[in-house]
Amino acid sequence: MSLRAEVKIDVILHSTEDVDKIFQSFLNNFNLEQKKFKIQNLTGHFDNPITLLSINLQKQYAQSFITKFCHVLSKTDFDQIYDNIEENISNSGLRLKISKQRMVEGKIILENKDAVKINISSPVYVKKDSKKIYQQLLKQ
Repeated sequence: MSLRAEVKIDVILHSTEDVDKIFQSFLNNFNLEQKKFKIQNLTGHFDNPITLLSINLQKQYAQSFITKFCHVLSKTDFDQIYDNIEENISNSGLRLKISKQRMVEGKIILENKDAVKINISSPVYVKKDSKKIYQQLLKQ
């Protein structure tokens, strides 16, 4: 059974961070090309430049990302997500955060601080089925 999924990824970069390194790490880790990202240049609280990178993946691109993501995660991190999936499910989907700095180093680990935000969404018609649907999505 194939489940439909969409993936939205957001990354906030400060002026001290190298945008090219982030794009290279997305390519190396998840095969996501720079040209597919939306880039917004914003101004922070103290007029400091901030860059917001975002990408929306649908259909086979979303499923490919989820498969790759689950394979590059350590077994411990995958088990943590899988076993505690209800804690990460909100109305808009499964919310996960990974370390931006460790991703640049080629390691994908869960982290809340200075993180790459990943939102995986799939149609859920009965709320009590959310856990089962997202666990199936991760196991595909």
